[in-house]
Amino acid sequence: DQLNLGSSGLMNTSCDVMSAKDEMAALHMGVFLPWIQINSWFGLLHPWYFPDKEKAMYRDYIQLRHDLFPYIYSAALNGHLTGMPILRSMPLVYPDDRNVDDMVFQYMFGDNLLIGVFSDSIYLPKGDWIDFWTGEQLRGEGKEIRHAIPDNRAGLAFVKAGAMLPMQKPVQYIGERPLDTLILKVYPSGNSSYTLYEDDGITFDYEQGKIAKTVFDCRQSGGRTELVVSPAEGDYNGMYPARVYEVEMRLASRPGSVTIDGVKTDAWSYGDGLLKVAVNQPDVRKKSVLVAE
Repeated sequence: DQLNLGSSGLMNTSCDVMSAKDEMAALHMGVFLPWIQINSWFGLLHPWYFPDKEKAMYRDYIQLRHDLFPYIYSAALNGHLTGMPILRSMPLVYPDDRNVDDMVFQYMFGDNLLIGVFSDSIYLPKGDWIDFWTGEQLRGEGKEIRHAIPDNRAGLAFVKAGAMLPMQKPVQYIGERPLDTLILKVYPSGNSSYTLYEDDGITFDYEQGKIAKTVFDCRQSGGRTELVVSPAEGDYNGMYPARVYEVEMRLASRPGSVTIDGVKTDAWSYGDGLLKVAVNQPDVRKKSVLVAE
C-alpha cells in the first residue's frame, strides 16, 4: 500500500509497524517510511519490554531516524515541488528495467537509499552500491542477490554510489539542536549531484515559495575528489546565514593533502576508508570547495 500510495502522488504516508510476525524487521521498514508510526497500542510493543538485544536495536534505529531528518525533510520539500514521493517504488525510479516491475519488498527512500524489507535478498540495479551498515561496496549487475544482514540490524539498506546524505548530529527529539551544523556523508563516484531543500519547518510559507536549496556536486577522477557546496538559493524565515558541514567522505586511500577554498588544512582525519573534515561556510550565499588528493 505504501508503494501504491507514493506512485499515486501521496507524500506523507505511513502504516502501523511492528505488528508483523518479525517485529524488528517491521521496525526496519517503519524507520524508512515517510512517517513512522509504531503500533504500540497492540500488545507489548513498547521498547522497555524488549530483551536487551532488541532494545539496543530499537534505540539505534530510532536514533538513525532522527539523524536522517534533514535528508527526509528535504525529500518531502522536493516532493512538494516536483510530485516525486519520499518512498519510491522500483518501477517509478527504474521505469526502463523490466526486472523491477513487480517488486514489493524493496524501494528507494529518497534519492539515494535503497531499502530491502522482510528478506535477505535484494535486486541491485546496474551501478555501484554501498552497504549502508558495513560500507562494503557491491557492483549491481541487474540481478537479485542474497546479502548478509548484520546481527544488530533487521533489514538491508544500500546507498547509491555518488550519493550525498545530509544528517543532523544526534538528538533526542527534533529541534533539540539548531541545524547550523550538518553531517554530510559523501560516497564519491564519478560526477554526482544532490540538492538539499529547507524551509522554516513550522509554517506553511513553503507554499508561497519560501524554500532554500543548496546544491552539492562531487567530482572524482583518479586520485582527486572535489566537493562543491554551491551558494544557497532562495530564503525562508530563520534561514541560517552560516553553516558548518562535517564531511564524512568515503575514499579508497588516505589523501596526501586536503584543501578548503584553496587553502591547505591539517584539520582532518582518515581511518577505515573515511575522510573526516569540517567545511566552515561563513556565508551560505558563497561557494565552498573541498578538495582531497
